[in-house]
Amino acid sequence: MNKNFKIIDNFLEKEQFKYLQSIIFSNDIAWFYNDSLNLPDDGKQQGFYNHSIYNDYKFNSPLFENMNEFFKKLNIVSLIEIRINSMYVQKEHYESYWHTDRPFKCKTGIFYLNTCNGKTKLKTDPITEVNSVENRMLIFDSQIEHKAVSQTDTKRRIVINFNYYDNPCTFTSKQ
Repeated sequence: MNKNFKIIDNFLEKEQFKYLQSIIFSNDIAWFYNDSLNLPDDGKQQGFYNHSIYNDYKFNSPLFENMNEFFKKLNIVSLIEIRINSMYVQKEHYESYWHTDRPFKCKTGIFYLNTCNGKTKLKTDPITEVNSVENRMLIFDSQIEHKAVSQTDTKRRIVINFNYYDNPCTFTSKQ
């Protein structure tokens, strides 16, 4: 296994997972449309919907209260962003551009809420393909470029994307 990423199946307890899945797949979530999966938007990219849970040092959603188990299991010491991404079904697989979520080193976690034939590709040597399997967590160094691959077999492919630090800063003083 590559030391720069980790895949954990059955990340949450089954009951916890089913509860979270029922909330996110309900009609009670506010989804916001984005014209492109990557920036800058060149007009050739597929759009998607997202729901921001946490960004820019503020809570944007009551779903934040459902994230505690992720904080514990990912050993999050400082949060950058949590968002839910939803891609709609396509006739053929669509791949986003290679990208990193942040221009600085941190951790990225992608939590898959449903099983479908979409996936995430990591720009490793060789390229790593991670299938969308419900209750799976993919964790990797944020500087690994990755791309989303849309699905053709389900109406939606929904993931929760985490950007965070998992190691506390260490300060030393000269004496």
